[in-house]
Amino acid sequence: MPAAGVGATVRSTPPPPTRIVVPRLDATMRVAPVGVDQRGDMVIPADPRVAGWYRFGAAPGSSSGATVIAAHVDGARYGIGPLARLGTLQRGDAVTLTAGRDELRYRVTRVLRLDKGELDTDDLFDRDGPARLHLVTCGGAFDRTTGHYEDNIVVVATPVG
Repeated sequence: MPAAGVGATVRSTPPPPTRIVVPRLDATMRVAPVGVDQRGDMVIPADPRVAGWYRFGAAPGSSSGATVIAAHVDGARYGIGPLARLGTLQRGDAVTLTAGRDELRYRVTRVLRLDKGELDTDDLFDRDGPARLHLVTCGGAFDRTTGHYEDNIVVVATPVG
C-alpha cells in the first residue's frame, strides 16, 4: 500500500469520546463506541451507567453533524441510571465530553420529550448539519407489555467556543 507522499494531506480521525459529564445531574459516565443491531437500531449498553456513542455518526469536535450519545434510563439488573433525570436539563446547562486529551464543552439549547413514533431519526443522526450533541434516553410511562418506555428524551446541545 502506498504511503502518503510529501505534501499529501493526512487527515486524522478525531478520537472517540470516553467520558461525559453533566453537572446539573451530578452525572459522570463512561462512554463506549457502539454500532447497530440486526434491525439497524443503535445498540445501547445494557448498564445505564455507561453511555453509547454512535460511532457511525459525527465524532465530538467534528465541524458538522450530530454526535449521538445514548444510555438506558434504568435496568432491572442495574437500577436507575445517571440520565434518568435528563428531561430536567434546561437551556444553558453545561455538558462536557472527553475525547482523547480534549474536553469538549457544550451548552443545552433544547430538551425534547417525544413519543417514540415521533422521533425523527434523520435529524437525530444527521451527519451534514451544524455541529451539535444529541443526548438520548427513555422517558414517559413504562409499558409492561412491551418492556419499553413510551417516550424518548432528547437533549440538543451546541459546542461552546
